[in-house]
Amino acid sequence: MQASGPGHEHWHDATGAYVLAALDETERAAFEQHLAGCPACREEVDQLLPAARALPISVDPVAPPPALKARIMAEVEREASLLAAAGPEADRPGGGARRRRFSLRVPRLVPAAVAAALLVVGIAIGVGASQLDGGPERTVSAQVSGAPGATVSLEVNGEEGRLMARGLPMPPSGRVYQVWLKRDGHAAEPTAALFMPSRDGAATASVPSLKGIDEVMVTDEPDGGSPQPTGELLAVADLS
Repeated sequence: MQASGPGHEHWHDATGAYVLAALDETERAAFEQHLAGCPACREEVDQLLPAARALPISVDPVAPPPALKARIMAEVEREASLLAAAGPEADRPGGGARRRRFSLRVPRLVPAAVAAALLVVGIAIGVGASQLDGGPERTVSAQVSGAPGATVSLEVNGEEGRLMARGLPMPPSGRVYQVWLKRDGHAAEPTAALFMPSRDGAATASVPSLKGIDEVMVTDEPDGGSPQPTGELLAVADLS
């Protein structure tokens, strides 16, 4: 088990919700900022991502009922409430089902155990994540510099995007990768999307609103991010 970073007690139950894209934009950005400095959460995300990514290809797609996602999330929150009501004994051997702490400050966060169950449910009913949101409208391959063999792509869904990377090197010590948005004729705008690759070089990062954006860029920056780029340019995805 990797060492945990600052804020781990608040965020460790968010990993399942993150890989299922169940966090809203504000929660997702805050969690990704925590993820950049928490090896324990990155390890758990790495463990859950393969199952989440397998959903769309594991079964034949079917059209889900319109209210399916709402019903699933309602059931998850109901289960979380029941586990929370079970009290501390639920965390101890012989005390019933194992319960992970559920943060009431961010009520939409899903415990990792429940998220894993959701992955199984998704496979059983034949609905992958791409059926719930229509899948990416397009995928843009980014130009990668200074990282031989690495690949970075941007999945675009409406005005939102998600960076998917493979074979990335670790950034220099004390630094983290940061996502930037560039409009034609303007300086690059910082985002709260900070990330570190896993041991095998895989990484994912959600990108805020892409409306009016011509380029999505990635640089290495000091831990916590920067208000303007200071590090080497790693990747550029051209949306124009």
